[in-house]
Amino acid sequence: MEKQKKQLLFMIVLLVVAIAAFVGITAIPEKEEEEAVTYQITDMTSESVTKLTYSFDGVHVKLTKSGEEWQNEEDKSMDIDEAAVEALIDKVASLTSKNQIENVEDSGQYGLTDATKTVLISDGTTTYTLMFGDYNDMTSTYYVCLEDDMSTVYTADSTTVNAFHTAVEELVAEEEETKETVVESMTETESANVTE
Repeated sequence: MEKQKKQLLFMIVLLVVAIAAFVGITAIPEKEEEEAVTYQITDMTSESVTKLTYSFDGVHVKLTKSGEEWQNEEDKSMDIDEAAVEALIDKVASLTSKNQIENVEDSGQYGLTDATKTVLISDGTTTYTLMFGDYNDMTSTYYVCLEDDMSTVYTADSTTVNAFHTAVEELVAEEEETKETVVESMTETESANVTE
């Protein structure tokens, strides 16, 4: 009888240990998912950026901030849409990545040696030059690195990279006069129709 009690107690202890081990093992992946690691590539506030230059497919865009207004360095008479420029800056001022490849000896394997798309942001003190390389079909991301540290490669989503496929003409603000002229001509047309 005593022997049976000991065996029963041993079985209960064994069962408790097995349950505890099972719970512990199943909880590990959840904990890892909660603590997803992100890597900081650039660390700047959007408001502090005073210079934005980028290039793609042989097109070069150079913008500088004067007071509250953005200007095209090549043609300062252009009326640049501040909101459009700020939307671009928001994508890269504080850029993070879910992936990091360290100690890269040949950045060319990621298409970064002859990067055709680059983005430079500066606040007058700190400057980051991002180089975008090949597109990875499996992860739907582009490879990216900083020009001054090509031994560390990250990934960036396609919406971030494709945003910088924008010519300077696409950043021109719509002129209020053009809008007013269209409204006036519509009003005149309506008045003429009523008169007839």
